[in-house]
Amino acid sequence: MPSSFVPDETTISLFQQHWRVYRIMVEENFLCHREVYDRLHEFLAELEAPFRFLDVGCGDAACAAVALKETPIASYHGIDLAPEALVKAQINLTDLSCPVSLEVGDYAHALHHRTAPADVVWIGLSLHHSRRRGKLTVMRDVRRILAPGGILLFYENTRRDGESRDEWLARWDLQRPAWTAYDDADWTMMRNHVRAADYPETCSDWHRMAEAAGFSEVRELFVAPTDLFRMYAMA
Repeated sequence: MPSSFVPDETTISLFQQHWRVYRIMVEENFLCHREVYDRLHEFLAELEAPFRFLDVGCGDAACAAVALKETPIASYHGIDLAPEALVKAQINLTDLSCPVSLEVGDYAHALHHRTAPADVVWIGLSLHHSRRRGKLTVMRDVRRILAPGGILLFYENTRRDGESRDEWLARWDLQRPAWTAYDDADWTMMRNHVRAADYPETCSDWHRMAEAAGFSEVRELFVAPTDLFRMYAMA
């Protein structure tokens, strides 16, 4: 894991606090991680040629590691800002029968400077933290490094056409009764994070940005029951 960053104790403590809340969210399937990664596995298992997999904002890669089993993966490369998460990722990816490399850093910066090609690029709930210009830049960089026939897959916060961000956030808040594994402090932490850092695009926006980034095909692979998140494939 190439990195010159050594986190101090405060950083580690903050990471662990937020990571606990995040892991509860995943384990309780609040955001449909199981369905999404099942769909990702189905998609990848249908590929005939070995593929180079780039995991953008990979975190601990726990869900991706499961999704990638019994697929023709040729190599795995993960990028994430948190060194602590990549330590966990290294363990979770042990069973993959392909070379694994992990990179500490901001994924937008890493993609902008990347020249190595990939066949499949996966972004799971990371792109929505950028504003539209930032998203488009990332999508263009992904398109640039994709090998011929390559594909971008992502699962992201998505507004309904005609819906404002405030209206989307109001629908987000309606999830509270179902998130029973969170106490009030956990819910408040997550809600504050979403309101401060999440910028969902509409369905039509994703299609327009795909075209602007150079993609010619967009497929919708999954819609969360809450209709707050959608999974797309772009080629």
